[in-house]
Amino acid sequence: MASFLPRTSCVSFAISLFDAPTSQEPSDICKAIATSSNEKWESLDFKDIQEAVYGGRSLTDNDIRWVLLCIDAQNKTKSLKFTNCVGITGCGLELLMRSTVLERIDLSLVGDHENPAITPEPPISAAVVIPILNSILNTQGNSLVHVQLPKKWREERSDVLTQFLARFDRMLNERRFQCSKGCGICEGNEGFQLANQRDGVIDITCYQCMENFCFGCFENCEIDQCKCCEKVYCSGCNKVEWCEMCGDTMTCRACDVVKVW
Repeated sequence: MASFLPRTSCVSFAISLFDAPTSQEPSDICKAIATSSNEKWESLDFKDIQEAVYGGRSLTDNDIRWVLLCIDAQNKTKSLKFTNCVGITGCGLELLMRSTVLERIDLSLVGDHENPAITPEPPISAAVVIPILNSILNTQGNSLVHVQLPKKWREERSDVLTQFLARFDRMLNERRFQCSKGCGICEGNEGFQLANQRDGVIDITCYQCMENFCFGCFENCEIDQCKCCEKVYCSGCNKVEWCEMCGDTMTCRACDVVKVW
């Protein structure tokens, strides 16, 4: 019966049927029900879980942990977003340690094309989450290519975050990615000579299509960062244009920002 349900309904069914407390591990039956839908768990935005399973209430770390364990996210999930999870510290993400399948994780806690500044500042902790991300980097054959960081981390720039970004830089360079545009500028160079440490934003990967770009693409306006949502997009997904006089965003298609000068 559960195989005919949407995947979020399967999770809701598993919780409600057994009155599963999220502070405990899900049973094998809960796991079977949660993963029985024909919809796969390769990508997940927790706002969908929040709305469909928990009636819109703010999720806790225990909620996050229970769902990640129930769907076997460590071995199955490639993309994770934690939209609206403004009450978590990040300890619920421990189930992702040493994942080799995770490609992208968005920890900004806001939805697409939303301002990442959150008031009051969320409790999500770099000291808690960065060791989890480091465990992924330390795992041979890992697939991590994109991390969207909380704005408060990028502003604080703790030593643990700076060290992680430097390691992430080195790992991506070692993979010798080539520019998706085939521009030729990065050929023969040591990878992309990435800009992760500039402001804590992953600059070479388009947030939407996940294609890779190089510094030459910035110079030719093939990829740029929107000052509204602070995500990086290629011109094919979201054209970001700038005012030559003040440097502020003039237009951003995705964020629906239009300034008339």
